[in-house]
Amino acid sequence: MENTTGSQSHVVLLASIGMGHLIPILELGKRLSTHHNLDVTIFVVASQSSAAESQILQSAMTENLCEIVELPPVNISGLVSPDAAVFTQICAIMRANKPALRSAISGLSFRPAALIVDLFGSEAMMVVQGEYVDQKEPLKIPGCKAVRPEDVIDPMVDRTNQQYLEYVRMGMDIPKCDGILLNIWEDLQPKTLEALRDEELLGQLCKVPVYPVGPINEAAQTT
Repeated sequence: MENTTGSQSHVVLLASIGMGHLIPILELGKRLSTHHNLDVTIFVVASQSSAAESQILQSAMTENLCEIVELPPVNISGLVSPDAAVFTQICAIMRANKPALRSAISGLSFRPAALIVDLFGSEAMMVVQGEYVDQKEPLKIPGCKAVRPEDVIDPMVDRTNQQYLEYVRMGMDIPKCDGILLNIWEDLQPKTLEALRDEELLGQLCKVPVYPVGPINEAAQTT
């Protein structure tokens, strides 16, 4: 999307609920602002009961590098069972927040140049399907190292669990974006990156540019 403010480009980031999602999005927003001179707005799906999270948000607001907007809390008691996995609960919360996010973005005085979300910010279905509880042989992924069944993440183990369906929907939404940021670098996983870019391998499923952003380190910040 094009910027219509006449100034530097403006990007919007969405942080899922939880410290592990909030902190990386805040750090990314800060670096987009300071290193790339972008206007940044961060929408936060915040926990209303986390004092530590509130403190982190207040600190980020004080720095005044990004505009931070907290989305209103939602009630998911009628959407998932009381004993639903945390993964499922987060997916339900993010889905229930979609109307508020849509309204918040439409109410902006600018047209964002980009929207960046984390894993829980997307919906759709995973390209890798199957049930792996009884899988004995390594799972073959085109162009990549095979994955042992015991290394598959929990949401993909049991197709009868709602968190599997959430993960499936999420995975299929990823190729619908304009690009994917990966926290790896070329020398660390060249084979995986090559497979993601090769249209005869994973690239035929991904179909969007993949950008390795690499680790944050002190040397990189001073150059």
